[in-house]
Amino acid sequence: MEFVKLTTLNLGPLAIQVWGLLVALGLLIALLIAVKEAKIRKIHSERFFDLFIIVFIFGLIGARIFYCIEHYEVFLSDPLKIVNILEGGLNFYGGLFFAGLASFIYAKIRQISFWKMIDVVVPGVAVAIGIGRIGDYLSGSIIGSRTDFFLGSYYNGDLRHETSLYLVINAFVLFIVLSLIKPFVRRKEGLLSYFFIVWYAISRLVFDFTRSADIIGVSEARYFYLTFSQWISVVLILVFVPLLVLKYKSHSKKKRK
Repeated sequence: MEFVKLTTLNLGPLAIQVWGLLVALGLLIALLIAVKEAKIRKIHSERFFDLFIIVFIFGLIGARIFYCIEHYEVFLSDPLKIVNILEGGLNFYGGLFFAGLASFIYAKIRQISFWKMIDVVVPGVAVAIGIGRIGDYLSGSIIGSRTDFFLGSYYNGDLRHETSLYLVINAFVLFIVLSLIKPFVRRKEGLLSYFFIVWYAISRLVFDFTRSADIIGVSEARYFYLTFSQWISVVLILVFVPLLVLKYKSHSKKKRK
């Protein structure tokens, strides 16, 4: 199987980008999951429709900004490329940070507990990541390093890791785990969100090692042997693992009392 597979669906004169279609589908399913969970938690589900519009806009802006920072050499030589999103170029962590910041401001304005709101959202986010990464897999947009692994695909005659496929599987496994533990931690505000962040950061740190580092113009830049996203993952792990442990211990103490 070759890396470049399916990028566009042609419906008569209309050409639909597969990646964009799957990202939109992922966000829609994430919204439906969040609304269902909000009703269980007796939170006004209508607020999540507003939230997802805000998250989409600011997430897109943040994803583009982080991508431009990561590939600053390209954009310093031609700054007008910064606004040309149609050529591609988004960073997941940039979208996550800006979406999180926008959500925090929204929660403050609406006087809702931020972490309670995020706990409602994260299972759906895991699904959205998985569906979006299917778009990466179908378009062959992430070229992996050389491998003998049976799930690999060929790129210029070399069998290489399908990093996007690993990320798809990881996201859906994360969703299953979140769904299983969710009923037990609904009263433990923030615990589900911390768990989501730690899981994603660790998995991203690991799976980015399977990305190519030997193809000029295709491979992501490394900074002291790690990609830009891996360094962000390291920071998140250092911050949120202790927070997750403290959060879990504090709720355990309250339960014993």
